[in-house]
Amino acid sequence: MKSLVLSLPVALIAMGALAQETTVETCYGQQTFDAAPTRAVTLNQQATEVMLALGLEGSMVGTAYMDDEIPAQWAEAYESVPVLAEQYPAREIVLAEEPDFLFAGFGSAFNEDNLGAAEDWHELGIGTYLANASCSDLHPEGEPLTTQPIFTDIEIIGDIFGIEDRAAEVAAEIRARFDAVSDAAPGAGMTAFLFDSGDTAPYTAGCCGSAATLMRQVGLESITADVQGRWAEVSWELVVAADPDVIVLNDADWSTADEKRAYMENDPVLGELRAVQAGRFVTVPFSQTVLGMQFVDGVENLSDQLGALE
Repeated sequence: MKSLVLSLPVALIAMGALAQETTVETCYGQQTFDAAPTRAVTLNQQATEVMLALGLEGSMVGTAYMDDEIPAQWAEAYESVPVLAEQYPAREIVLAEEPDFLFAGFGSAFNEDNLGAAEDWHELGIGTYLANASCSDLHPEGEPLTTQPIFTDIEIIGDIFGIEDRAAEVAAEIRARFDAVSDAAPGAGMTAFLFDSGDTAPYTAGCCGSAATLMRQVGLESITADVQGRWAEVSWELVVAADPDVIVLNDADWSTADEKRAYMENDPVLGELRAVQAGRFVTVPFSQTVLGMQFVDGVENLSDQLGALE
């Protein structure tokens, strides 16, 4: 593993960074921070929300790439952070902010079409962190994800910024909420189809991604649990043959839940599915299907809706 030592000027430490040194294992190798970053930039909503949940907005100089609205409890903190771009900002825009740390939710942030390789930033003395669940080296596509990556992110970011106690508090609260829903298992005994997007062929949860984890958390049995990949395109014939008990609609700007429900209800074949006939649809926002701070909201949201079904 490549080791990177990142030193911050004494002046920055005096401005609020904790005088500490910590070494963490990341997707891009071992990194050592001589002091907590004070000029962080987040890329993707899930990364931004980890920082906000830990109260680190004061250590941020920019954010980018939101999927939907920031939850109310973090809205005020989010408003205090400059938005650098609607999607990924140009490398030059990020450099202009003189960052000392980049935190991304998806690996696409560090490809050549966007900000460039993480190693290039390391050479400039700028630390990087990729959300644990998005690191293919740590989580191969064929291995089902669990909720552990959420807690790994909280712990590592807490270590980097020297707020271990706050990180432990946040993690404990989330674990308790997961336990409460898992014990109830409102989806136990029900089969489900998650409809993400598509019409000619639906895009859905594969065996091993966060959407599949979401359904398992509430006890649902996904009809595509044996389909390889985190996400997968399948046939409508497969859905019709399975005739699931419930339809989970992924609600996103690019494919809304209302659009997908209308499509299924108006299709002469899909409209005959038991779940469609009975109106057994449940909806979850895209940001609640990602293994980030809103994932536990997604589990609770799905649980409540399943409990309300006839």
